[in-house]
Amino acid sequence: MADVLVLDTAALIGWPLQQLAGGLVVAAQEEELQRISPDRGAILNSLGVVFSEPSAESLEQAGAAAKETGDMAGLSNIDLALLALSLERSATLVTDDYRMQNIAAALGIEWNPIAAVGIVENWRWTLKCVGCGATQSPPEQPSRRRGEHGNCPNCGTELRLRRVR
Repeated sequence: MADVLVLDTAALIGWPLQQLAGGLVVAAQEEELQRISPDRGAILNSLGVVFSEPSAESLEQAGAAAKETGDMAGLSNIDLALLALSLERSATLVTDDYRMQNIAAALGIEWNPIAAVGIVENWRWTLKCVGCGATQSPPEQPSRRRGEHGNCPNCGTELRLRRVR
Protein backbone atom coordinates (compact mmCIF):
# COMPACT_ATOMS: atom_id res chain seq x y z
CA MET A 1 0.00 0.00 0.00
CA ALA A 2 1.21 3.52 -0.76
CA ASP A 3 2.53 5.53 2.19
CA VAL A 4 0.85 8.72 1.01
CA LEU A 5 -2.91 9.15 1.35
CA VAL A 6 -5.18 11.48 -0.63
CA LEU A 7 -8.22 12.24 1.52
CA ASP A 8 -11.72 12.70 0.14
CA THR A 9 -13.90 15.15 2.07
CA ALA A 10 -15.75 12.22 3.66
CA ALA A 11 -12.45 11.17 5.28
CA LEU A 12 -11.94 14.71 6.58
CA ILE A 13 -15.37 14.46 8.21
CA GLY A 14 -15.48 10.84 9.33
CA TRP A 15 -11.95 9.85 10.30
CA PRO A 16 -10.43 10.50 13.72
CA LEU A 17 -8.40 13.71 13.66
CA GLN A 18 -5.05 12.00 14.32
CA GLN A 19 -5.45 9.85 11.16
CA LEU A 20 -5.68 12.92 8.94
CA ALA A 21 -2.19 14.29 9.60
CA GLY A 22 0.01 14.12 6.53
CA GLY A 23 -2.88 13.35 4.18
CA LEU A 24 -3.09 15.27 0.91
CA VAL A 25 -6.10 17.45 0.08
CA VAL A 26 -6.90 20.08 -2.55
CA ALA A 27 -7.67 23.69 -1.63
CA ALA A 28 -11.27 23.51 -2.92
CA GLN A 29 -12.07 21.01 -0.17
CA GLU A 30 -11.76 23.75 2.44
CA GLU A 31 -14.91 25.51 1.19
CA GLU A 32 -16.72 22.18 0.76
CA LEU A 33 -15.82 21.16 4.31
CA GLN A 34 -16.97 24.52 5.70
CA ARG A 35 -20.36 23.97 4.02
CA ILE A 36 -20.80 20.33 5.07
CA SER A 37 -19.15 20.26 8.49
CA PRO A 38 -18.43 23.75 9.82
CA ASP A 39 -16.78 22.37 12.99
CA ARG A 40 -14.25 20.34 11.00
CA GLY A 41 -13.88 23.14 8.48
CA ALA A 42 -12.91 25.57 11.22
CA ILE A 43 -10.00 23.38 12.32
CA LEU A 44 -8.89 22.09 8.89
CA ASN A 45 -5.64 24.04 8.85
CA SER A 46 -4.65 22.65 12.25
CA LEU A 47 -5.31 19.01 11.30
CA GLY A 48 -1.89 18.53 9.71
CA VAL A 49 -3.21 17.92 6.19
CA VAL A 50 -1.07 18.96 3.25
CA PHE A 51 -2.66 21.16 0.60
CA SER A 52 -1.54 20.23 -2.89
CA GLU A 53 -2.84 20.64 -6.43
CA PRO A 54 -2.45 18.16 -9.29
CA SER A 55 -0.75 19.08 -12.55
CA ALA A 56 -2.71 19.77 -15.72
CA GLU A 57 -1.30 16.54 -17.17
CA SER A 58 -2.60 14.46 -14.24
CA LEU A 59 -6.00 16.17 -14.48
CA GLU A 60 -6.10 15.28 -18.18
CA GLN A 61 -5.23 11.62 -17.49
CA ALA A 62 -7.83 11.34 -14.72
CA GLY A 63 -10.41 13.04 -16.94
CA ALA A 64 -9.71 10.65 -19.80
CA ALA A 65 -10.19 7.67 -17.49
CA ALA A 66 -13.44 9.17 -16.13
CA LYS A 67 -14.76 9.60 -19.68
CA GLU A 68 -13.70 6.06 -20.57
CA THR A 69 -15.58 4.53 -17.62
CA GLY A 70 -18.51 6.90 -18.13
CA ASP A 71 -18.15 8.26 -14.60
CA MET A 72 -17.36 11.86 -15.61
CA ALA A 73 -21.04 12.84 -15.44
CA GLY A 74 -21.16 11.89 -11.75
CA LEU A 75 -17.95 13.64 -10.64
CA SER A 76 -17.30 17.05 -9.19
CA ASN A 77 -14.20 19.12 -9.94
CA ILE A 78 -12.92 18.24 -6.47
CA ASP A 79 -13.37 14.51 -7.17
CA LEU A 80 -11.41 14.81 -10.41
CA ALA A 81 -8.64 16.79 -8.69
CA LEU A 82 -8.32 14.17 -5.93
CA LEU A 83 -8.10 11.37 -8.50
CA ALA A 84 -5.46 13.31 -10.43
CA LEU A 85 -3.49 14.01 -7.24
CA SER A 86 -3.58 10.30 -6.31
CA LEU A 87 -2.34 9.39 -9.78
CA GLU A 88 0.42 11.99 -9.77
CA ARG A 89 1.70 11.13 -6.30
CA SER A 90 1.19 7.34 -6.57
CA ALA A 91 -0.91 7.76 -3.43
CA THR A 92 -3.75 5.73 -2.00
CA LEU A 93 -7.11 7.44 -2.46
CA VAL A 94 -9.31 7.33 0.66
CA THR A 95 -12.97 7.59 -0.38
CA ASP A 96 -16.38 5.96 -0.08
CA ASP A 97 -17.42 7.39 -3.45
CA TYR A 98 -18.04 4.42 -5.77
CA ARG A 99 -17.43 6.49 -8.90
CA MET A 100 -14.05 7.60 -7.62
CA GLN A 101 -13.20 4.03 -6.63
CA ASN A 102 -14.23 2.83 -10.10
CA ILE A 103 -11.98 5.36 -11.85
CA ALA A 104 -9.13 4.75 -9.40
CA ALA A 105 -9.28 1.03 -10.18
CA ALA A 106 -9.26 1.79 -13.93
CA LEU A 107 -6.15 3.95 -13.43
CA GLY A 108 -4.42 1.38 -11.21
CA ILE A 109 -4.64 3.68 -8.18
CA GLU A 110 -4.96 1.97 -4.82
CA TRP A 111 -8.02 3.07 -2.84
CA ASN A 112 -9.34 2.45 0.64
CA PRO A 113 -12.90 2.98 1.83
CA ILE A 114 -13.67 5.11 4.85
CA ALA A 115 -16.77 3.47 6.32
CA ALA A 116 -18.37 1.53 3.45
CA VAL A 117 -17.15 -1.74 1.95
CA GLY A 118 -16.31 -0.27 -1.45
CA ILE A 119 -16.77 -1.55 -4.97
CA VAL A 120 -16.32 -5.22 -5.77
CA GLU A 121 -16.28 -4.89 -9.57
CA ASN A 122 -15.70 -2.15 -12.11
CA TRP A 123 -18.67 -0.79 -14.03
CA ARG A 124 -19.01 1.33 -17.14
CA TRP A 125 -21.69 4.01 -17.48
CA THR A 126 -23.48 5.88 -20.23
CA LEU A 127 -25.88 8.80 -20.32
CA LYS A 128 -29.29 7.64 -21.54
CA CYS A 129 -32.43 9.61 -22.32
CA VAL A 130 -35.39 8.51 -20.21
CA GLY A 131 -37.72 9.61 -23.03
CA CYS A 132 -36.42 8.38 -26.38
CA GLY A 133 -33.74 5.99 -25.08
CA ALA A 134 -30.89 7.63 -27.03
CA THR A 135 -27.43 7.36 -25.48
CA GLN A 136 -25.09 10.33 -25.28
CA SER A 137 -21.33 10.64 -25.02
CA PRO A 138 -20.00 11.37 -21.54
CA PRO A 139 -19.42 15.05 -20.80
CA GLU A 140 -15.97 16.54 -21.17
CA GLN A 141 -16.02 18.11 -17.69
CA PRO A 142 -17.34 17.15 -14.23
CA SER A 143 -20.92 18.01 -13.32
CA ARG A 144 -21.66 21.27 -11.55
CA ARG A 145 -24.42 19.52 -9.60
CA ARG A 146 -24.44 15.87 -8.76
CA GLY A 147 -27.30 14.03 -10.43
CA GLU A 148 -27.98 16.70 -13.04
CA HIS A 149 -26.83 15.50 -16.44
CA GLY A 150 -28.73 17.76 -18.77
CA ASN A 151 -31.37 17.02 -21.37
CA CYS A 152 -31.44 14.91 -24.51
CA PRO A 153 -30.52 16.92 -27.62
CA ASN A 154 -33.02 14.80 -29.60
CA CYS A 155 -36.20 15.11 -27.53
CA GLY A 156 -35.35 17.37 -24.57
CA THR A 157 -36.07 14.76 -21.90
CA GLU A 158 -33.80 14.29 -18.87
CA LEU A 159 -30.56 12.29 -19.25
CA ARG A 160 -29.65 9.74 -16.57
CA LEU A 161 -26.63 7.58 -15.93
CA ARG A 162 -27.20 3.93 -16.74
CA ARG A 163 -24.86 0.99 -16.31
CA VAL A 164 -23.53 -0.49 -19.55
CA ARG A 165 -24.04 -4.25 -19.54
